[in-house]
Amino acid sequence: MRISYLKYMASLAILTAPMLLGGCSSIARGVTEAVINQEEVKDTRQCEIEGPAFDGIRQSFDEQAPSTPKVTKILMVHGVSSHLPGYSSRFQKKLFEDLGLDIVDSTVKTITLDSNKIQWADDQPHTLGTLKISRHTDAQNARQLIFYELTWSSITDPQKKAIMADSANYEGLPRASINKSLKNLMNETVPDLLIYNGNGYERVTESVSQAVCWMLGNDWDKLPQDGVHQCRQWPHSTYANMMRDDHYFVTHSLGSRIAIDTIHDLVALNGTVKKGPDDAKRSKAAQDKEFTVFMLANQLPLLQAGRSMPAVAGQEKAYCEVGGDKTDDRVLRRMNIIAFSDPNDILSYPVASDYATSNIDSRICPAVTNISLNIAHERSIFDTANFANPVSAHNGYMEDDRVIDLIANGIRRSDAALVGGKCRWLETKKLP
Repeated sequence: MRISYLKYMASLAILTAPMLLGGCSSIARGVTEAVINQEEVKDTRQCEIEGPAFDGIRQSFDEQAPSTPKVTKILMVHGVSSHLPGYSSRFQKKLFEDLGLDIVDSTVKTITLDSNKIQWADDQPHTLGTLKISRHTDAQNARQLIFYELTWSSITDPQKKAIMADSANYEGLPRASINKSLKNLMNETVPDLLIYNGNGYERVTESVSQAVCWMLGNDWDKLPQDGVHQCRQWPHSTYANMMRDDHYFVTHSLGSRIAIDTIHDLVALNGTVKKGPDDAKRSKAAQDKEFTVFMLANQLPLLQAGRSMPAVAGQEKAYCEVGGDKTDDRVLRRMNIIAFSDPNDILSYPVASDYATSNIDSRICPAVTNISLNIAHERSIFDTANFANPVSAHNGYMEDDRVIDLIANGIRRSDAALVGGKCRWLETKKLP
């Protein structure tokens, strides 16, 4: 499966490189003229939404009350290229401003992730990445949110060192400036895809699995302050409030595929491992849980290439609908997948209407909403063609006001000026 994927990526690089390189000269000249002659441009970026209605973070706050101390929890998973802890700071600030969370706990907890599921070499440091955890509230201390930022780059970075030498370009002839930028972009991103689909798969998905365990299994005051830890061996990982709390995932780029793969692996494990009383109780509770994944720069269709269908596919009616004959065997009540993509982002893809039926395990009851929007502004080149910076398109989701608003407020309570007047929504739902 992964060999097919490697061949696919190699073919993709060979086919796209001439197009990218061949157009760079004219693009550069046109962009230069556009900058020189730049005037104030009206924001003409478009937005289309298709799928069922979905709630945002604010709807979780509506259910918080002193009598029911519910906590809202968000796990962030990054994608390709090297990241350092703190990479989501700007995204967090914009999200918390929208939600009115202007107080942050002075204590920030940082866990170095470990797992006995990994076969570590004797001289290998036990690290599956870093989980940085912060707690947020409003001035009245009425809303409680815990943010979990996962950084897994330490898994793939060691294998990327050889590629870094090529980016430095110390040997041989120097590269032209635009070619250098393109080569550096490729060297920074493609290796993560290849490593993940090669020998890094187990460690990256286990990193996410550990992060999910810390989010579901522990309250703030029970989390370790720092150090190297395994969640499943931590004595306070009791999952006592899993049903009470609300849980959200935000992924970027490759993170979308990693999240789904991790969930699929947990589903497979759920059906094969002998459960103790506590495990059975948690599994039963999860059958009534609803989770939401906001996928920025979604890559599910691209990274499905070369993969087989999940073990259980095309059976949502049996597992998910009321009265279905297999509802007792479902894993989740519902998994909302909100897939953001920009048509000018060469590394993101919309999700076809039948994608979930064929490629996502029916036992997690997926419900997909597609959000296609222009992140990067289009510029005219010579009045004959349009150009949008693909790098800005790929990296700009986390600072786009419309994306932030939809995550914060959902589709029905989004800001009318930002979303309501600029986004066309085609709602899908079961009709009588």
